Amino acid sequence: MATLKINGKKIIAPEGATILEAARKHEMQIPTLCSNEALKPYGACRLCIVEVSKNGRTTIETSCTYPAEEGIEVKTDSVRVMEGRKLIVELYLARCPNVKIIRELAEEYGVKESAPQMGKDNDYCILCGLCVRACNEVVKAGAIQFAGSGINKIVDSPFHKTAEDCIACGSCAFICPTGIIKKNDLPATSVCTPESCTSTGAQREILNWQVEHKLKVCTKCGNPYAPEPHLQKITRQYNFLPEFFNICASCRQYPVVDEEKCLGCGGCMENCPIGALELEDRGGYDKKAHVFTENCTACHTCEDYCPTRAIS
Repeated sequence: MATLKINGKKIIAPEGATILEAARKHEMQIPTLCSNEALKPYGACRLCIVEVSKNGRTTIETSCTYPAEEGIEVKTDSVRVMEGRKLIVELYLARCPNVKIIRELAEEYGVKESAPQMGKDNDYCILCGLCVRACNEVVKAGAIQFAGSGINKIVDSPFHKTAEDCIACGSCAFICPTGIIKKNDLPATSVCTPESCTSTGAQREILNWQVEHKLKVCTKCGNPYAPEPHLQKITRQYNFLPEFFNICASCRQYPVVDEEKCLGCGGCMENCPIGALELEDRGGYDKKAHVFTENCTACHTCEDYCPTRAIS
């Protein structure tokens, strides 16, 4: 634990916490565009800068990467900090003048226009790196990376070709603060030739990475709900049974055993297609059916074979 001051208020932060985490825990707002709880701190957007005083020396630091150390004093809204943030917003406004979140920040910090010497672009990517980090750190697909350097730096798939490692999970589109990554779920698609058209079913496309993948269709409700490569990756990662994703999350209702009605006959166990039920021996003739939800695919075959309707 570390004791520090933020805006004159004495707070206690857990070991390993950053200034940003400590401030948020005590409901002190610090703006940021590149921070996410699921990802390691990166410090790319620079909006979260704060003034840190330590051992008689004051510096400007990014709060998402600076540790909440014992005895430091932090100011989140000093004159230096506010001027620094204003300049950063001005730079973003020069790069991405039509991005909604940038225009909102510009209005908040009183920036009407960027300085002429900053130039004018019409980009929508702020190079925060959230999509790249989510793809590599969380999804672990490694389908996209930064390419180029300096003013030519972009987020791209390898060689600007189809991202072969992309599983179309949509994490990049979900986490992008500007909305530049386009994910579309198409209910029906076809491949057409001069001779005929062949239906290819529901698909998800990620336009930025030139990817299209078929969507898995729920056998219960009939709705497409997730890209097949994504489900295959999860199946391998967590050693799920192949049938586990035949049913979507909305339709998945695991069977529940009413022990008062259960006779312990074993009919459910014998007819379960994937062996997700067992009889729990409680001594003597007292046996009750038990469902292992980690293996259960929620097909409810057991319910059909229970003579006493103890499973529902």
